[in-house]
Amino acid sequence: MSEYKNPEEQSFMEMLDESRMTLKSGEVVKGIVVHVTPTEVIVDLGYKSDGIITRAEYSEDQSVELAELAKPGDEIEVYILRVNDGDGNVVVSKKKVDAQASFRLLEKAHEEKTKVQGKVTDLVKGGLIANIMGCRAFVPASQISGRFEQNLEQFKGKEFTFEILEFDRSKRRIVAGRKELAIAEANQRRDEIFNNVEVGSQVTGTVSRLVDFGAFVDLGGVDGLIHVSEVSWKRVRRPSDVLKAGDEVTATVIGIDPEKGKISLTLKDINTNPWNGIEERFPIGEIVEGKVARLAPFGAFVNLAEGIDGLVHISQIADKHVVKPEDELTPGEVIQVRVLDIDLENQKISLSKREADAILYPSADDEYYDDDEYADEDEYDDYIEPVEDETEEA
Repeated sequence: MSEYKNPEEQSFMEMLDESRMTLKSGEVVKGIVVHVTPTEVIVDLGYKSDGIITRAEYSEDQSVELAELAKPGDEIEVYILRVNDGDGNVVVSKKKVDAQASFRLLEKAHEEKTKVQGKVTDLVKGGLIANIMGCRAFVPASQISGRFEQNLEQFKGKEFTFEILEFDRSKRRIVAGRKELAIAEANQRRDEIFNNVEVGSQVTGTVSRLVDFGAFVDLGGVDGLIHVSEVSWKRVRRPSDVLKAGDEVTATVIGIDPEKGKISLTLKDINTNPWNGIEERFPIGEIVEGKVARLAPFGAFVNLAEGIDGLVHISQIADKHVVKPEDELTPGEVIQVRVLDIDLENQKISLSKREADAILYPSADDEYYDDDEYADEDEYDDYIEPVEDETEEA
């Protein structure tokens, strides 16, 4: 039998303890922040022991500083996790209170089909996890964008607007997505791009993918195409020799087709066009030196300078009938040629090794003859080495 104590004999501390509230795990109570450390927030709960909120139980976002979230004197609601952690401390959570309130808000957002803001925090099998109002929501990979995305890592840490697609209160399961929103945003950006760009304007984008015939550049909702012939002034066999996916490039618009949603781009800078002043650099009638770049059935392409190739037609290779250019020339061979003609509009130069040889190495037996007996070069003017199918849509 406990000894009876006269209230007058009770100490002040005993009376204070009896006057304080009792706590139970699972309750939500109000408290006053009394102290904040880098790892904990101490809260006066009106109980004999203060409540301790760890960083993990204060917010879902572990990157923020507690001192930025809480200050002494703040009144907050907390969820009682444990009344006694073994050391006499009360362990509480603010995150759980926030989650409960957010859970109700997200349920309402699902019912009313309203949009919510969230941040992608993790990658999981089949999709991502987003923190939406302090609640974990699953975002299927097919719902993060308006198109297939192989690299989901690019979305981690970014904030987006989401729709709540599924909400299961009993399982506390939330599924969010932004596919329809992303498509609408992309269409809006597409319209803005086509309304603001014009031929000759410069645009900046990121190389999204490479194919044999060109490079596709994401301009922020619209893919522009840099054809392989527009990658550089010098000859480029494949875009991957110069560019790689993820490169940021500034290109010039050379064609626009809003109906098909296509924008043609070039990386060629008109100021560095090697054809500038070509007639002064390679005057017609002059003999110049070049290197055989490649051979074709109808002649040899000779590189005169970076970005400048001229054609020695098969009829202009030697002072005799030539069946195959490879019978007389070898790629990489340095030869002397005479400039016959320059077509600035089509950027073509006609060359003659035969005439250069006749001038450089004259012989009494040489007989200068007319070229009319040889095939017309015009049929070869548009010769392009075969590349992959260029009909793929941007």
